[in-house]
Amino acid sequence: MLASLQYDLNQRQPPFTEPLMNLKNYTSVVPAMNSAAAIEALLVEAGATSVSKWYVEKQLGGFLFQMPINGLPMVFRLPAKVELVYQAMLKRARKPDAAKRASLRAQAQRTAWRTLHEWVQIQVTMILLEQIDPLQVFLSYQYDENTGATFYDRVKTGTVKLLG
Repeated sequence: MLASLQYDLNQRQPPFTEPLMNLKNYTSVVPAMNSAAAIEALLVEAGATSVSKWYVEKQLGGFLFQMPINGLPMVFRLPAKVELVYQAMLKRARKPDAAKRASLRAQAQRTAWRTLHEWVQIQVTMILLEQIDPLQVFLSYQYDENTGATFYDRVKTGTVKLLG
């Protein structure tokens, strides 16, 4: 029995060409909506006065939230970037058929949201411990509603010049 089990294990190929073990939450079973609800609560705890969500193809894409900075309301856009997580997993998958792709897409949703939750949780803890302030954490996510771009987007495209 043991010999046949060993043979079966040796014949099975791992589902990924590259190990995913270094990717945090790559096996998360926590539903994305649970992670999102926890993120929303954390944002409020950190001082958000308004939180809204946006969706992409009927899937939660991220949060827009408002937080007072130096007494003035500032809007931030915090995405989960599920598609990028899916593409990273897909690159590592061995010969993904349609069923495997569907499974990877569902896993990417859980992984992206759980990872974002853990990042926000750590950042909010640091805010509450007064190690950093909200602007230090969320500055790159500051959102200009007129242009539809974050501060990071504006720096990356050269709209905002930081050096030179």
